[in-house]
Amino acid sequence: MLRRIHLHGALKSIHPGILEIHAATPAEALKAISRQIPGFGGNAITGPLRVKVAGLETVEELISPGGPQDLHIFPQLNGGKNGGFFQIIIGAVLVAASFVTGPVLGPILLKLGILMVLGGILQMFNTPKRDNKDAPEKKNHYLGAPKNTVEIGTRIPILCGQDRVGGHYLSFQIDAVDTGVV
Repeated sequence: MLRRIHLHGALKSIHPGILEIHAATPAEALKAISRQIPGFGGNAITGPLRVKVAGLETVEELISPGGPQDLHIFPQLNGGKNGGFFQIIIGAVLVAASFVTGPVLGPILLKLGILMVLGGILQMFNTPKRDNKDAPEKKNHYLGAPKNTVEIGTRIPILCGQDRVGGHYLSFQIDAVDTGVV
């Protein structure tokens, strides 16, 4: 089945026109454009590109044969923490209260309310950090301390000239072998 794919939002910068692809399912059409159009599959830094197909809410609808001929694809909006919405509401209440109160307390409430609204908006855009507390700690009983002291993705500075700094120990291809001395 010939499917017409319409990209919306920030995805239009990847390919401005309408795409036509022969695919049996909407999922097959998404897989085809992610492999053929550069920039649609994501990259190593930001990860895979997350999209939303209008009218298809579940995975079963994406992989079922047939479906709509025109697929409208939008970038998926991701929020961060949960507290941002309530902070925006409290900030809006403080802004409204600033107009009711007198000239002494009004400007203080106005500034506080605006800052809370802006902070709530920024909180909603902020992505949550991954917790690796459930991951078992890797211990090495043979060689003392050869283990990584940094997590994956931590920036390690490269210095030029003469500097006195503490470093990170990075273990690479270290094998501890028990020889069993008798």
